[in-house]
Amino acid sequence: AKGDSESVLIVGAGPAGLEAARALGVRGYQVAIAEAGTELGGRVARECLLPGLSAWGRVRDYRQYQLSQMSNADIYFESRLSADDILAFGFQNIAIATGSTWRRDGVARSHVVPMPIDPAMAVYTPDDLMGGSVPARDVVLFDDDHYYMGGVLAELMVRQGAKVTLVTPSAHVSDWTRNTLEQGAVHRRLAELGVQIVLNKTVTRIEAGGVATACVYTGARQDIAADAVVLVTSRNQDDAVWSELKSREAEWADNGIRSIKVIGDAEAPGPIAWATYAGHRFARELDEADIGDALPFRREVTALAAE
Repeated sequence: AKGDSESVLIVGAGPAGLEAARALGVRGYQVAIAEAGTELGGRVARECLLPGLSAWGRVRDYRQYQLSQMSNADIYFESRLSADDILAFGFQNIAIATGSTWRRDGVARSHVVPMPIDPAMAVYTPDDLMGGSVPARDVVLFDDDHYYMGGVLAELMVRQGAKVTLVTPSAHVSDWTRNTLEQGAVHRRLAELGVQIVLNKTVTRIEAGGVATACVYTGARQDIAADAVVLVTSRNQDDAVWSELKSREAEWADNGIRSIKVIGDAEAPGPIAWATYAGHRFARELDEADIGDALPFRREVTALAAE
């Protein structure tokens, strides 16, 4: 059931924003979504166009249909909002769901500070490739993300004629997909496509003609020639609007604002499922008492339960 406020503005229509809007609409709130682009879905809209990921479009499609059936939900495209805009609109509650972008400096697990990069080398991120800028010829892809993105982008580039060498510090390609029982299939697929797979090595620096790598166990150096480098490392949350709003918290009440919260990848980049859950939790808990981490369920290993 709806709480004692009436209206919610959701900034961003990715998985977190869409699920927040859907669940809030069901509760009976008047919901407006402001999307900076021209389509719904955020990262889902881009990632579902990559090889093998078309089914992920359902994350967007289901919520888009549900919202289209609601008279209390409005969507506004090409509506990039500033903090001044948000403060002036008069909504009682605001969710900032502006997503994240892939880093271009190599910072992730292997590098906690930016790695040395020669500006003469063409360096790409997953956002570049999903935006249509796909490198050709000899490409080194450094995967320090360890989920699905590195393998998927390697396949994309091979399909478009590139010769790809995938370098990862892990002992397995797309290591995290072992948790979803997909890792073997990912490795076989890349091997069949002719991707050169280099395991247990990290890229230590990017030079004008390629990359320098080092064994994660011995530190032994190996140079790999390349015309371009794709960095699949980590993401930065796009939280500039949230940060400015937070710094102006003293103005919230005078503008009729009861709450502003950052959710999904804009708070902490993670898997699509986590962003969707963040949107759902925001909607479920709006106007309710703050329960913090005292969730109404427990995840536990029953074998470890006390006798």
